[in-house]
Amino acid sequence: GKRKNSTYEAGKRSTAWLKVKATNSADFVIGGYTKGKGARAPLGALLLGYWQGNKLRYASHVGSGFDDRSIKRTKALLEPLQRKTNPFAEEPELNAPTSWVEPKLVAEVQFQGWTDDHHLRAPVFLRLRDDIDAKEVRHKVEKEKPSRSLSEVEQILDQLKTDRAALTLAVGAHQVRLTHLDRVYWPADPALKQPALTKRDLLRYFAQVSPFILPHLADRPLTMIRMPDGIHGQRFFQKHWEQERPDFVQTITVFSAHKDEQHAYLLCNNLPTLLWLAQSGTLEFHVWHSRAKPGPDTAGKGTDYASSLAALESSVLNYPDYVVFDIDPYIYSGKEAPGAEPELNTVAFEKAKEVAFWLRELLQGMSLEPIVKTSGKTGLHVFVPIRRTLDFDAARQVSEIVGRHLMRRHPKDITLEWSVPKRTGKIFMDYNMNVRGKTLNVAYSPRGAPGAPVSMPLTWEELANAHPLDFRLANAAERLARTGDRWGDVLKRKQSLEKVLERAKP
Repeated sequence: GKRKNSTYEAGKRSTAWLKVKATNSADFVIGGYTKGKGARAPLGALLLGYWQGNKLRYASHVGSGFDDRSIKRTKALLEPLQRKTNPFAEEPELNAPTSWVEPKLVAEVQFQGWTDDHHLRAPVFLRLRDDIDAKEVRHKVEKEKPSRSLSEVEQILDQLKTDRAALTLAVGAHQVRLTHLDRVYWPADPALKQPALTKRDLLRYFAQVSPFILPHLADRPLTMIRMPDGIHGQRFFQKHWEQERPDFVQTITVFSAHKDEQHAYLLCNNLPTLLWLAQSGTLEFHVWHSRAKPGPDTAGKGTDYASSLAALESSVLNYPDYVVFDIDPYIYSGKEAPGAEPELNTVAFEKAKEVAFWLRELLQGMSLEPIVKTSGKTGLHVFVPIRRTLDFDAARQVSEIVGRHLMRRHPKDITLEWSVPKRTGKIFMDYNMNVRGKTLNVAYSPRGAPGAPVSMPLTWEELANAHPLDFRLANAAERLARTGDRWGDVLKRKQSLEKVLERAKP
């Protein structure tokens, strides 16, 4: 791309022209560098970015492509530019001690393309560019923005800009009737400087985060927590939808061992369904840990979920995608009503984080790599993605074995007690969340709690400084636009439980 009024200048590089190379090399501003290991101790990787308006946007780390000479020269040029603060608009994920620098040096980098969250794939350092003004380094999208039609999400957001309290929303080829759009679901929260949030705000949120939340909802039987009059009104815990529903809403029929009958569950497999459920006052989306979708890890498993208990137990729905560790603080603030659950408080959440890091260390010692998200309330959800070769009973066994081992290490901090009074002052680890039919709120689901918190997947580095109210309906979409889905590839990171169970045998 180039400026319309620019001219070609022979033998001279012009900032008016942006060269798009077939080899995917481009120039980036250096905003910091990390310490390396061994012979690379002086410089492990550069932190790269590009200007967007007056903000320096983080693009990637690059640690490949250096030789001894380029390391020595780059480090010598960066040392005089050191500063105390991060120059990027975002907080890059850091994996080593980092020095920030004034964004004045430019590096040319070869890479294989851009990820969905605007980071570089497989970057390799080529050289420093002394002939480039750092302020002129901009993402090519900013230089040339091709005209395009509005996306489905943008069309929905445009329709929701109306002041009308009711409308028929066009969602692709489907229509969703919306009413009471100005009804307050979450009252204003002065402490968070957050205005009242309405049904309209909820619908906007779901439209914006739909690319992120729908993959985590797909093919999983859904339990809805509906609050049609807001978080201080009546709550409905709804597993089955008996009322009329639109044609775009998919369902699955599952055999119930308790009543020896079949029940229909909703599947939230598309954007119209997500928005239709929001219209019905569904604030929280709770899903099974298994999916009604065969895959490479479900060979020989059936898709008959309804005819009998035996059929259900031999189906893919009896084989979870995760071992779940539900970390639930029973540490009270002192402000709770008699008999009430502990309310969100910092002391409780800090202890939950400490237990989560102990759990991670233990699981890593078992060659299992866990992932983590906030529950949106007081606790944390730690998941271990697994291949669907073992059923819920096996997953529950692993969760209990690990939980009891961790409790023996930290008996003053952790409990597996079912008696609520015996949990007081401790972190309760509920291994029975690994039972078929049990649910937890899905990633990015809002919670019906003051402040409108959402359940947010995090990196372990992010967890260290996190608080549940950092992630709310009012700011979560902006974060996701910046970071992408931290759990976006979770179903590709499956691990085997067989070896863990073999070692656990007496």
